Amino acid sequence: MVITVVFLIWLQGLIYRKRWKRNLEMKLSFSAVEAFEGDRLYLTEELTNAKLLPLPWVAAKFQISRNLYFIGQRNFKISDDYYQNDIFSINMYQKITRRLDFICGRRGYYQIKSMNLASSNIFITEKLVKQIPCNAALTVFPKRIPFEELDILFRQVYGEIVVQRFTNPDPFAFKGIREYQPQDDFRSINFKATAKTNQLMVNINSSTASQELVILLNLQPYSAWSREDVFEEGIRLAASAAEYFIRKGLAVGVYSNGLDAVTHNQIRLKPGSGDGHFYSILQNLGRIDLSQQTEPFSGQIEKLIHPETAYLLISSYDGERLQKAFERLRSMGTVARWILPALPEDEVQVEESQYIQRWEVKPYDTWADFYQKNTG
Repeated sequence: MVITVVFLIWLQGLIYRKRWKRNLEMKLSFSAVEAFEGDRLYLTEELTNAKLLPLPWVAAKFQISRNLYFIGQRNFKISDDYYQNDIFSINMYQKITRRLDFICGRRGYYQIKSMNLASSNIFITEKLVKQIPCNAALTVFPKRIPFEELDILFRQVYGEIVVQRFTNPDPFAFKGIREYQPQDDFRSINFKATAKTNQLMVNINSSTASQELVILLNLQPYSAWSREDVFEEGIRLAASAAEYFIRKGLAVGVYSNGLDAVTHNQIRLKPGSGDGHFYSILQNLGRIDLSQQTEPFSGQIEKLIHPETAYLLISSYDGERLQKAFERLRSMGTVARWILPALPEDEVQVEESQYIQRWEVKPYDTWADFYQKNTG
């Protein structure tokens, strides 16, 4: 009898060891591939056991960012990832589906690349482990700041752009011909029309038809202890500014030293307009990875200067080289404004002026607090 029992225990252990992971699948999928900060989504777990062998327990374990605030999870630090552990008991030819609700606590690109499944035989005499690949990804776009909070700030920039548009005629945009007036430039005289009418006639040029605005998003930190809250607010400001000015009919581009979490390249979006272009801006801003080291931004600004382009610099870093680069923008006669995100207690080196304005950042203590403030 004892020998028989020992043999049966050994036999079932052998069967489970060889066959437990056959036709055993676990799939993870987000309810959406893109969302905004504060949105509520869910993660679906789907465990399938397509064989005759039942599994008394299966433990599924995967790593996920704490920036996705799972409902019911409490007392964890914001900065680190955590491991999600779920226990299943699954019979033969059975599929179990579970839904985990969460809140998109912070902008970013979140991916679950793999997960571990663990099980055992009937008598739990051996632990069996299997790692399976996973391809669940979610891009969380930055939350846009309400326009009523930004209207006064952005209206000034837009007003300056409009003034420049009508004071700088486009020499390549011909509108018509009229009689010469004393204030007209001699170079605008149309000699063929003058000969035909026997009086001085000048060309009329349209104002610049497609004004461009480039958002310069600098994510260069002062030190390793720089607060991410400030950078995140800068990214939100960039997204909000892009939407605001595209709605105003401007072609908007975004340049940043922030690195894309997927391509690992800096953000380089040439000016464009329309919903499709704004969607590309949101994608690029959403995928910025603040954990990667950024390059100084001042040298990059100097390479971008174009007198017919307006610039909006968003930077919490205000070092001397960046100040000089910004002043160079202004000296070229371009429309240039600087928004400086800062915490209430932060001291800044640059003085506020008509062209440099501080934006106060309100940090969030917990993701639950974030959720309440941003979704009500």
